[in-house]
Amino acid sequence: PASRQLHRGPHHRRRRRLVGHQQRDRPDGTEALRRAIVGWAADEGLRRGSAQPPEPPGAHDRVPVLPGAEATDWAGQLERQARSCAQRIRQDVALELADMHLRVVQEIVFGVGCAGLPQLLDRELEALSLLATALCDQAVRGICADAAERVLGGPVSDGVRRRIVEAVRFGLDDHPAGRGLDRVLLVTSTAGVAELAGLGAADALRGYPGAERAEVLPPVAVALSGPCWQRWRGPGNDDPGGARAWAQRALREVELELTREVSRRFEAVRLSLGTVLADALDHGILLA
Repeated sequence: PASRQLHRGPHHRRRRRLVGHQQRDRPDGTEALRRAIVGWAADEGLRRGSAQPPEPPGAHDRVPVLPGAEATDWAGQLERQARSCAQRIRQDVALELADMHLRVVQEIVFGVGCAGLPQLLDRELEALSLLATALCDQAVRGICADAAERVLGGPVSDGVRRRIVEAVRFGLDDHPAGRGLDRVLLVTSTAGVAELAGLGAADALRGYPGAERAEVLPPVAVALSGPCWQRWRGPGNDDPGGARAWAQRALREVELELTREVSRRFEAVRLSLGTVLADALDHGILLA
């Protein structure tokens, strides 16, 4: 009503003009940002769709084996390559654990102290898990590609590679070394290492959500158990010397477990991949 507008006075009119001015200025920047995001999303969608198409080349092609491949030493080369990769990764993990021990001791003495040891060590073990997972994934991809090239007679397409990876992953459970790979290694309060097995056990340790894995092996997962946090965060356990000794024993146990784990994983990959390629040689075509 007109009486209400008169009652509001000039201050209300100035405020309305100010708000209207802000509303007129705001859509310009917002609209430009919206256009930029829409343009980026369109280009990024095309790029990702081209990089990972739903049906990659070779997904349903008939793939014959190389004539005379059964007479070559492809199985021996596969075994030697798997052992070499496993040894290299074990060495890399051991070096990383040695550096981790130095960082942990330095933080106990000059940094976070005993109370901060659980969070520090848990973060270090998560980084170690990501490193070991990346090293294993890269090595397994190379093993599969090289072995398939020797048997099939040349580099394989993305679709054929995915078929081989799925067949190898499916066949892991057929071998004792490949059973129970989906597990978590937990450092206990007594500086030992316990095992938490089960499908998707490593997903509980993810620090951030990620895409579904398309690799042969499940991720490597190492973390601290709950009692470790209770032990070193308690007010009566402020013992730097004891914390250093406990960390040394715990990291030594982690190294032993990861050494066995890496060896077991590559043995399982060798056996499963060997079965897939041997079936292809027996039938003359890739059955995966």
